[in-house]
Amino acid sequence: MQAAAAASSALELAEHQPTVWAHTNGYISTMTVQCAVQLEIPDVIQSHGRPMTLHQLLSALQISPAKAPFMARLMRVLVHLGYFVEHNDSFWLTPLSRFLLKDNPFGGRSMLLLGSHPIMLDPWRSMSTWFRTANEDEKQQQQPPFAFANGGKKLYEVAAADPWVSRLYHDGLGCDSSLFAASLVAKCGSSSGVFEGLSSLVDVGRNSGTGTTGQVLAAAFPDIDITVFDLPHAVAGLEAAAQPNLRYVGGDMFKDIPPADAVLLMRVLIELEDEACMELLKQCKKAVSNRGGAGGAGKVMIADHVLGHESCNDQVSEGTLLFTDMVMMACLEGSIRTEPQWSQLFSQAGFSNYKITLVCGLWFLIQLEL
Repeated sequence: MQAAAAASSALELAEHQPTVWAHTNGYISTMTVQCAVQLEIPDVIQSHGRPMTLHQLLSALQISPAKAPFMARLMRVLVHLGYFVEHNDSFWLTPLSRFLLKDNPFGGRSMLLLGSHPIMLDPWRSMSTWFRTANEDEKQQQQPPFAFANGGKKLYEVAAADPWVSRLYHDGLGCDSSLFAASLVAKCGSSSGVFEGLSSLVDVGRNSGTGTTGQVLAAAFPDIDITVFDLPHAVAGLEAAAQPNLRYVGGDMFKDIPPADAVLLMRVLIELEDEACMELLKQCKKAVSNRGGAGGAGKVMIADHVLGHESCNDQVSEGTLLFTDMVMMACLEGSIRTEPQWSQLFSQAGFSNYKITLVCGLWFLIQLEL
């Protein structure tokens, strides 16, 4: 009887083994795509202009024919993941691999390489130690695992000391901003009322050093004066590229934001803990008070994520946002917030009304009105 019970238990457990194995080997998806990007497989196929056979790929990539069996296995996984399609022993691009092309201004190449960089992976290796480590200093107790693994240094400090990581970080933010801004113009540009009545808008950055969102909006809305507001060193040298209705101003967003009809926070609150968010939102409220042009009261616009929102709550989207929240926990000080969490934050900052609109992918536009 005991042997039969043990066998039955083993069979029951075995049903769950594939799931555990999938989680155990989850990193392989990331590293396989990273390898494809580092080898520049998507770019080589794009340059070729038509599907490529395995041997054509090897030749173009200057990889020894002796590695053909290994390249075949790599491409098999990439096809399985949806990054390429295979037909008649030739490989061609899909929307996923096009998203990783070097010349794609909206692409995710830099973010992929940054996310799989050792600097970003080290905090995960020490996370259990971080949880178990007690510290009498409450501030140090609440520092993210990244700071714990890097002698108290924040991500921005470590990135600043490594030119390659810094470039990936800024390029990644720039592409993200370009994608959101272009999608915002396409979806909410003329008929939605988002920009109706505005004569001025401040695009508040957080050490991004690109001003990409402001540039896109300035080109799309020539009648709106756009101000890119970021740290002084982040906007230094950008003025020369300014459009007639675009200017760059350096300063501290926690102290004073230039007055305007609207303030836009693109990927800012996601990296901040709640107390800092409330402080910043109060500064935004101050900046748009008694403004609003022909539209009346001013508004604050937030580009961010909303976990579990009805318009983006499928399993893939929710899982991606949960993982992104873990990245925020591990490397920064912010979080991915649910709508109730956003609502509470807005209320505490003095805003009573808000509107949430899905713009693209996992990005939402949240509008706060006075």
